[in-house]
Amino acid sequence: MRTLIGAVGYRNLRDHSAAFEVIERLERLELEAEITLEDASYNPVALVQWLESLPADERFGQVVFVAAVARSGRSGGDLTAYRWDGCVPPDDVVQQAVTEAVTGIINLDNTLTIAGYFKALPALVGVVEIEPIDHAFGSEFSTPVSDAISDACALARRLATRPGDIAALPARGLELRPHAQASWS
Repeated sequence: MRTLIGAVGYRNLRDHSAAFEVIERLERLELEAEITLEDASYNPVALVQWLESLPADERFGQVVFVAAVARSGRSGGDLTAYRWDGCVPPDDVVQQAVTEAVTGIINLDNTLTIAGYFKALPALVGVVEIEPIDHAFGSEFSTPVSDAISDACALARRLATRPGDIAALPARGLELRPHAQASWS
């Protein structure tokens, strides 16, 4: 099964660049031919267009997104994996996500919202998140995030090569910002 492992984040923004380090380390390995590594942060609308432009026989059967995302209740460097439940918010929240995307805001939840709305993603979407600490400009990671990157690589690769592992992950929906959730409750 063809699998996309996509990094979502900001380059040169310390811990928020962790997904790119995961992709770069995976690029140095001898990966299975059906795995494609991609910087998926360039723009969710462009990502949708790319995914939709693929011929039917080259479409991905599953996707694994890797990102450094700050979520409440986690400590720096915590690694979390889940299966995106595929639920898309109402149209006004999708429009807000599109607006943010075209202005250059990079956000995993926006990527899932937009790609999900346009049905560009397969049924199996796994997410590997690393809890960031430092968001200053620079290329060095905080120690906890640096320590988590090897495990994130192994987890992303395992999810990409064993489809049953994505299906077995706990399902989770989007965690949109409070102003977006207020209209989606």
